[in-house]
Parts: sequence; C-alpha cells; structure tokens
Amino acid sequence: MGILTIKNLVFYGYHGVQDFEKELGGRFEVDVKIQYPFSRCASEDTLHKAVDYQEVYAVVKEMVTGRKYHLIETLASHLAEALVEQFEVDKITVILRKKKVPIDAVLDYVEVEVTRKGTHS
Repeated sequence: MGILTIKNLVFYGYHGVQDFEKELGGRFEVDVKIQYPFSRCASEDTLHKAVDYQEVYAVVKEMVTGRKYHLIETLASHLAEALVEQFEVDKITVILRKKKVPIDAVLDYVEVEVTRKGTHS
C-alpha cells in the first residue's frame, strides 16, 4: 500500500456565503492524499495501472474553478466523492484551504478535511 500526495494545488474560485465572495472570488488551496496499492503499477513501472496525477489535477481544477459553492465543506466533499468514483483507490483525503475568510480575526486560513473510502478498499 502507498500514499500519493498532491500538495498545495492553488486555484482562484468563487466560493462563500457572502455576495462579495461569489463576485470577487479568492484563493483556494487543495491537497489530495490517495491511498492505493503501488504494487499494481510499480512491478511493471507503467502509468496505466497507477493513479495519474495529471488527471487528478484536472478533476480538482474543474470542480474548484467551474462552479460556485456556499460552503468549502460541500466543495471538499464533492471533490473527494468525484475522485473515488473516477480512480481505483482504497481511500482519498481532500484538504481544502480558504485563504480569505470574512471574519474579524487574524489567521492564515480556514481548512476542511474530508476522507472517502474507495470501492477497492
């Protein structure tokens, strides 16, 4: 078993409850951790049995930039569900960070984490 991690994908999206968040948008960062048996691809050293991270990137980019969500919890959940449906994996964890949040506080970001089990676990 192994874990493929794609760290800190950065996108500009229009997610949030406030009108200005939907209009002005903001920066979102995504990490994806994918657990699957590396033995299925490592023994033959071939991509077609591996999880192609270019394809993972394409799914994440489409979902973060192609639609507006009120909640980052919803976006992270939909991302995790889409990824476990598309790839033969045991488990996927999506971590989503929102850099600018409309609260009166000094902070780096707000982060949510969602894990889904694949059908191959």
